[in-house]
Amino acid sequence: MKKSKKRTALELLVLFPGLVDVVMKALNPDNAKLPENLKLRVDKVDESRVKIIIEAEDVGTIINTMNDIFICLQPLLKLLSKGDPS
Repeated sequence: MKKSKKRTALELLVLFPGLVDVVMKALNPDNAKLPENLKLRVDKVDESRVKIIIEAEDVGTIINTMNDIFICLQPLLKLLSKGDPS
């Protein structure tokens, strides 16, 4: 019996102009290298928002993927906490 896929979406608000593309580049997945049961998509909603869609067979994989996403964003968050990037 095939398991049903779980799906979640995260929407990130990026307050500094021009950083949406940086966030997308940092999170852009190589789906060819992802585990077979995991799909990840990063879409630009507008100039200040990014939508991340995660599909997996179980909630644990989704939670682990969300954790990985936040780890990828940590260097950017540290830079932003030091002041305006412009």
